[in-house]
Order: sequence, then C-alpha cells, then structure tokens
Amino acid sequence: MISLTHPEAAPSRTRLRSSALAIVSVAGLVALGVGVLAPRSALAAPDIPAGAHFTSWADNGKAADDGKSGERVLQLVQGDLPKGTGIVAGVVKTDTACDEDDASLNHCHNVIALAGGGEIEVVLNHKNSRTLCLSPGDRLTLARLGGGWLVAKED
Repeated sequence: MISLTHPEAAPSRTRLRSSALAIVSVAGLVALGVGVLAPRSALAAPDIPAGAHFTSWADNGKAADDGKSGERVLQLVQGDLPKGTGIVAGVVKTDTACDEDDASLNHCHNVIALAGGGEIEVVLNHKNSRTLCLSPGDRLTLARLGGGWLVAKED
C-alpha cells in the first residue's frame, strides 16, 4: 500500500501551483482568443450623422419612389475627396466584409477610385435586404456630408 505521506506519492506544492498556473493561462488565452475571433459584426453601428435623410441604418440607400437607388451615406475610413470640390465622380473597386451583424445590418467596406486620381475607403452601413451593396464597377457621384461622412448617388 502506498502511503500518502510519502514524498513521491503526494503531488508537490510546486507541481500544484504549476498546474493551477497552466490552467489559468490556458483559460486566459481561450478568453482572449474568443474576443479576437469574435466577428466585427458584434460591434454596434455608428450614430447616424447629422444631415442624413433617414433615421435608421436599415433605410440607408433605400430606393426612391421612381425605383432608382437612393442616396447612400458612407463613412469615410481612409483618404478624402479633393479639396475645393463639390461633387466628385468615382467608381467602386471593391466590396468586402459584408457579413450581417446581430441587428441584421451590413457594414460593407468599399474602395472607390476617384476621377482625376486617388482613391478612398468607405464603410456602407445598410440593410442588404432593403438596399444592395455597392458593387465593383458601380459609378457614383460623391459629396461631403461633414464630419467624415459622404453622400453617394449612383449614376
């Protein structure tokens, strides 16, 4: 029979501490990994900027009564429209990261090539079931709304 008081039979305090530390470390890494891997869509949509023609992101770009695509409010992420311009033409180059969030909204990232050179990156916050995403090749006219926001209309 093995005696529990024998030094080789009982786990040492050092071993117990090491095991406990390992468990806590693994739990911390799992928690960190869950936070890192959580979809960006879990983030809340930004506040609707002053001057927007809607009160819900679900209505951003909603078609007008004539069936044409409505104005879309775009959140400027990178770049800017040329200084001193009112309206600038642009062509959509990319449409990525359009997964729905928990509120069934989409937050699509678009790169838009500007007439005269340069490009901008924007986010289109919208509800895809009401307003389609911007697609590569779409031609737009862009104007400043203020505070890092633009208004886009399809040509």
